[in-house]
Amino acid sequence: MNFDLPDDVQALVAIARAFREEHLDPLEAQFLRDGNVPWPLRPQLQATARERGLWAIDVPREHGGLGMGQLAVCAVHEELNRHPMMFEVGGAPEPVLYHCSPNQWDRYFAPVVAGDKRSAYAFTEPGTGSDVAALETTAVRDGDGWVINGGKLFIGLAERVEFLILFAATSPEKGARGISTFLLDSGTPGYEVVRTIPTMGDAWDPCELRFDDCRVSDDQLLGEVDRGFAAADHQLSHGRLKIASYQLGIAARCIDLAVEWARERRTWGAPIASRQGIQFMLADSVVELDVARLLVYKTAWRADRGEDVRIDAFKAKLYATEMAQRVTDRCLQVFGGRGYARESPVQSFFRQARLWRIGHGTAEIHRWMIARDLLGPAATEGAS
Repeated sequence: MNFDLPDDVQALVAIARAFREEHLDPLEAQFLRDGNVPWPLRPQLQATARERGLWAIDVPREHGGLGMGQLAVCAVHEELNRHPMMFEVGGAPEPVLYHCSPNQWDRYFAPVVAGDKRSAYAFTEPGTGSDVAALETTAVRDGDGWVINGGKLFIGLAERVEFLILFAATSPEKGARGISTFLLDSGTPGYEVVRTIPTMGDAWDPCELRFDDCRVSDDQLLGEVDRGFAAADHQLSHGRLKIASYQLGIAARCIDLAVEWARERRTWGAPIASRQGIQFMLADSVVELDVARLLVYKTAWRADRGEDVRIDAFKAKLYATEMAQRVTDRCLQVFGGRGYARESPVQSFFRQARLWRIGHGTAEIHRWMIARDLLGPAATEGAS
C-alpha cells in the first residue's frame, strides 16, 4: 500500500478543506452556542459543496457520481469533520439501494444522486439494536402488498427525508433469516414520526417512529423476501467505515487546538507545553490518531479493491471511536475550564465521540464479532 493518498483523492481533500474554511468555519461560533445551525442552511451548504465537486463521491460514474471509492469518502469526511457540524457530502445513496429494481431505481436511487430525495435508515427499535433476530416490527403480506406494524427508535433525520429504508420481520419464526427491506415514502398513511429525541450531542436529534397498519405495495419491497439481513450487514459495514473517518477529523482538530493552547497558556512563568503531563497526553493522542488513520485508510483501500472488509470495518470503527473519545477527553483536560465552556469546540467533539461508540453497533458488539472471527466455532460453543 502506498502511504500517500492518490493525487485525485488529495485534490478532492483540498477542495473539501477550502469549502470547510470558507463556508463551515464561519458558522462555528453559532453552532457551538445553539447546538446546531438553522436546518434550511444545510441544504444550501450541500448545494454549494456540490458546485465545488463534493457530491456522490463513491457513486459509479455511469450513475452520475465521481466513482472514486471509499478511500476518497473517508479522506474527505476526515477533513470535513474537523468542524463540529458533522457535515456529510450528499448524493451518495445508501449501499442497500444498489439492490433497487429498475422501477425502484428511478423512484429512489436516481433522485438521491440528483439531490431531489434523501433517505433514513430505519433499523433500531425500542427493544433491540444489534440483535437482528429480535426485530418486532412486522410486515405481513396482504393481497398484492404488505401491512407494516411496529415502531423504530433513534432514527436519524426521519422527519427531514423523503423515504425510509425500513427493515421488518416478514418471517419472525426465522429470526435474522426472516428480515425484509422496504422503501417507505414519508407521508404514507399509517406511518408517523412520533417525536424527536433530544440528546446530549449537537446537531443530531433522532426520531421515534410508529407504524399502524401501514400499507405498502409489493413494488416497495427491496430485494428478496427474507433476505434483508444480508443487505443490512453490508450497509452497516459501509457506515462503520465512514463513521471511523469522522473520528479522524474530530481527533485531529482537537489535537491542533490543544497544541496551540499548550503553547499559549502560561502557568508559573512558563507555557504548559513545558509540563511533562501535558506533553505525554498530546504525544499519546497523536500516536493513536496516526494508528487509527492507517487502519481506516487501509480498510477503505481494501474495500476499493473489492475485498471483504466486514471484520476490518468492525476493527476500524472500534479503534477509531475509542481513540477519539480518549483524545477529546485529554484535549479537554489540557484546556481545563476553557475546554468545558460551550464556546469550546472540544466539548462538542467530546460529546459527539460518545455517540459513535454506540451508533451503528456498540463497541461491545464489535469486540464480540471480532472475537468470533478470530476464534471460530469455539467462541460460541455452549452459548445459549
